[in-house]
Amino acid sequence: MKTTCSRGSGLLRRRPARVWSTAGNLAAVYGDIRRKARATAAFTLVEAMVAISVLAIGVASAVGALTKFNSIASISRNATGAYAAVMNQIDLIQSDAPFNPGKTNPDGTAQIPPELQLGTQTQNNVPVYQDPNTGVVVSGTMTTTVSDISSTYTQGSQTYPVTMYQAVVTVTYTYLSRNYSFSMSTIRASDI
Repeated sequence: MKTTCSRGSGLLRRRPARVWSTAGNLAAVYGDIRRKARATAAFTLVEAMVAISVLAIGVASAVGALTKFNSIASISRNATGAYAAVMNQIDLIQSDAPFNPGKTNPDGTAQIPPELQLGTQTQNNVPVYQDPNTGVVVSGTMTTTVSDISSTYTQGSQTYPVTMYQAVVTVTYTYLSRNYSFSMSTIRASDI
């Protein structure tokens, strides 16, 4: 079929109109969308650096927190060890017998155990805690101060002596260049 162009003298050949199917149109449209999505879906270098920085800050914070928790746990273990050492000394003071300052032994000395002698007694290198993994021993100094707090009481017209000693036991130790101290006191009355 020949047609003439209204503008010129040339002859144009006309092709039949091309009709796409609906499925073909959708595939072309979605293919174009997919290409555009792939082009914009990638991370930029700045986005990747920000994500890595945030992750690094999180990891550093977690490591710092775990280190602090470990330090607090070590300090608590040492405090528990100091408590046990002081409590052992208190138990010894409460249970050592005989404690009868008004009576004497056959050799003429008063019936007072060595732990309850008046004054201050110091023991060095008292083990507070030993790390089971490394074997490192935290040791301290135990000071026991015993004082006489005896008094009397009156019942009717009779006055009776009440013999009592007060003991203050203190353990001091150094851990990670810091000084720590734990102290307890007790009162021991005469056995008779």
